[in-house]
Amino acid sequence: MSPRLLNNVKSVLSTLDKKIKKDEKDSIISFEQFLSRAQAEPHKYFRNVFQLFSNMIYHYVAEEDEYETDPENIKYKTIDCDRLLVDNTNTPFFADLPLANRLLRFADSFKEGAQQNKIYVFIGPPGSGKSTFLNNLLIRFQEYSQSSEGITYEVLWRLEDEQLGPNIAEDIKEALKDYYSRNKVKFKDRAGFHLDVPCPNHDHPILAVPREHRKDLLEQIIHGEDRIKIFNKKEYEWVFKQEPCTICQSIYQALIKRLESPTKVFSMLFARRYVFDRRLGKGISVYNPGDNDPEKLYYVNTQIQRELSQRFKDSEIVKYIYSKYASTNDGVYVLMDVKGNNEKRFLDLHGIISEGTHKIEEIEENVSSLFLAVMNPEDKDKILKLKSFKDRITEINVNYILNYMAEVKIYYNAFGAQIKNKFLPGVLNNFAKIIISSRLDCNSEAMKEWIKDYKKYSKYCDEDLLLLKLSIFNNKIPSWLTEEDYKNFDRNVRRKIVNESEREGRTGFSGRESINIFNEFYNEVRKRFSESNGKKRSVLITMEDLKNFFNKKSDYFKRIPKGFIDSIIRLYNYNVMQQIKKSLFHQNEERISKDIQNYLFATNYDIGEKQICPYTGEQLEITDAFFEVIEQNLFDKKVDGDKRKEFRNDIASRFTISLQSMQADDSEITNTPLYNELYNNYMKNLRENIFQPFLQYTSFENAIKEYGTSKLDVFDERTKEQVTFLLQNLEKNFGYSKNGAQQVCLYVLNNKIAETFKE
Repeated sequence: MSPRLLNNVKSVLSTLDKKIKKDEKDSIISFEQFLSRAQAEPHKYFRNVFQLFSNMIYHYVAEEDEYETDPENIKYKTIDCDRLLVDNTNTPFFADLPLANRLLRFADSFKEGAQQNKIYVFIGPPGSGKSTFLNNLLIRFQEYSQSSEGITYEVLWRLEDEQLGPNIAEDIKEALKDYYSRNKVKFKDRAGFHLDVPCPNHDHPILAVPREHRKDLLEQIIHGEDRIKIFNKKEYEWVFKQEPCTICQSIYQALIKRLESPTKVFSMLFARRYVFDRRLGKGISVYNPGDNDPEKLYYVNTQIQRELSQRFKDSEIVKYIYSKYASTNDGVYVLMDVKGNNEKRFLDLHGIISEGTHKIEEIEENVSSLFLAVMNPEDKDKILKLKSFKDRITEINVNYILNYMAEVKIYYNAFGAQIKNKFLPGVLNNFAKIIISSRLDCNSEAMKEWIKDYKKYSKYCDEDLLLLKLSIFNNKIPSWLTEEDYKNFDRNVRRKIVNESEREGRTGFSGRESINIFNEFYNEVRKRFSESNGKKRSVLITMEDLKNFFNKKSDYFKRIPKGFIDSIIRLYNYNVMQQIKKSLFHQNEERISKDIQNYLFATNYDIGEKQICPYTGEQLEITDAFFEVIEQNLFDKKVDGDKRKEFRNDIASRFTISLQSMQADDSEITNTPLYNELYNNYMKNLRENIFQPFLQYTSFENAIKEYGTSKLDVFDERTKEQVTFLLQNLEKNFGYSKNGAQQVCLYVLNNKIAETFKE
């Protein structure tokens, strides 16, 4: 290696060395330093594992309450859990909105005092991904605990021998010399000795202060709103009520007896960064059904015990003894699937959860852990036999996905996000809805109580109103609801419908099945192509493809609610027509104004003439088609040719009078009453007859087919402009490709869908 490279490596290692030393130094601080930091950020430095877990969840999720101002709001929010459960994980878990809202309620429960004496069971059917869900939650918890935001501390006693009294330092020195000599280890003499005694139970530093004095201490260092919060919120009750572990308590008592000075005692109290590490079992212990328990019932660190006994030989002996539960005290204890050996572990937690303590010989060990478990529904009744145990359990359902957007994310993860480019917009979402429909209960008391007559929504919804329920689960209230039903959608109805998600998603296509079904469908349709103008162009996947696939797959079809696929096609057609309606409506007031000015000018000329309109500067070819394009938005209803000519003649006569007024007043055509009358009628009828081109304007279909080719030039300017405006708006506003915009318009024309939705 060259000297230059060698020096560079040395520099890098030197920088790394300084950083590691700094991290190590910052990981242990005095109790005084701890209180100083806690004074500035009490919410950060006074939190137990429950608060830490809650903070972690809120740190990674993004929430939005779209109906915050709605008086009937039930706080069912749109929540993005990707940072929490998807990003940087080996197996992503995509949470739907019902589960995401349950997860936030789980986090909020810790703020309401629901902390100790509980075990939280994530329960769901096979294939729902509950184990993946919990694993990813633990990954993120460990990551958070190692960040500056997730910082938390535990007790470390640093027993300074010089302060423990006369001859203690010398006695310790001699004892250590003797010990090292017998074990053939070189003894290094030092001016002073100290013993670091970590708390194996991970006690929070504030617990080392006698319980009766904590309030007085915190009153001196915490002020304002922070004090109100710490002293009054239930989530902080532990600060004033929780006892220290027996090791910390006995060390404190031995020190105060020896030194008779709390100041000297607290000078030996330090706070050490509590770093959670699942692989090492530090703060997070995860047990699988096949894992065996260690043979030891309890642990003793003989080296620390020997030195404690040496220092406190004239006082009450400090017993440095702890159980396997100590490693997750103020941490997380997890049973991953309650089967096999985990069934016994689960039942062993009964006494601990009930009493909050664990007996080690004659010593009581405090246990304040976040107990989590994963369980299948069929195992619940077998295991939870004791009524007293059932009362200690909080179930959190992790069912099959009920939110189509989350279901689609699973397909993206399995097959790549590029698959969306093979579908017309909305079709992939509808595939997901068909899969999810198999997981829903067709008999919804909440929906029946709310919607008395489902038939009025037959254009948009199935008779079981599953499509409406899916929309609500996705936190969307459909625009096609009547005003009366929207008013009746009060908080009681909303809560009942959302609560039904707790028991839905337990049957139907599992997550694994849905991926297999999609793979089967996608492989059948993705290779279809058609040739157009010598250029290979893919045919996008349509609703007809979905319908044909499920109709011929009887094993799948019989698991889908009756009539659901036909209903979802009707709703798709409605949504497409809404997109076309918005895209067709020419919001360019300047263009509409020019149409009216051109029309007024043309009424004074004969069919077949070509003129330049002096008001717009546009060249006009005056034909029946020219008049018809504009007149279709000037009449309330269809009129015959004679009536049209009569109307034009009347307009021509009135326009002649308007011209005289314009010349006399030197005014613009746009300021005349006749122009304003036609403009208002045009706008009104444009909205009401927006689908007219799809109903009887035959050249419109041909122009759509030729869009993007030179053959479009053979059509009149008005038709070219209208088709271009429509297709470009579909691309710009609704995510269609150029080919997709053409395809969906031809789908509407070929299936005469506009007839169903014309107004």
